[in-house]
Amino acid sequence: MSETILVTGSSRGIGKAIALYLAEKGFDVVVHCRHRLAEAEAVAETIVSMGQSSRVLQFDLSDRQQCAERLMQDIALHGAYYGVVCNAGMTADNAFPALTDADWDTVLHTNLDGFYNVLKPLVMPMIQRRKPGRIVTLSSV
Repeated sequence: MSETILVTGSSRGIGKAIALYLAEKGFDVVVHCRHRLAEAEAVAETIVSMGQSSRVLQFDLSDRQQCAERLMQDIALHGAYYGVVCNAGMTADNAFPALTDADWDTVLHTNLDGFYNVLKPLVMPMIQRRKPGRIVTLSSV
């Protein structure tokens, strides 16, 4: 099994920087995106040019079933991950009274449910590796 790390939300911003840093440190990286597939593929290509393996997984981490299906398919093909960086998240910048119910629900489903939806299918395969591993979670406003 390789030392592969999944970085959610790694098509741009902080997630991209984390993915590139991990590749620089010798890890293979699974780049994740929800919509920005071309950007995620560019990050994966950069990682490959650095001498590491990389692939892209595209799914909505607020969708529990889709998350589990994509992650379990990837594990079946490539083995359990060494680590996961739960970076993906979103914000709805607005004053609380102006925040819509839909904005509130989207933020919660992405930032909170996404943590559970990603880690739930990954933890037992990581434990079954019987090797050290890492889970890192980031949070923002």
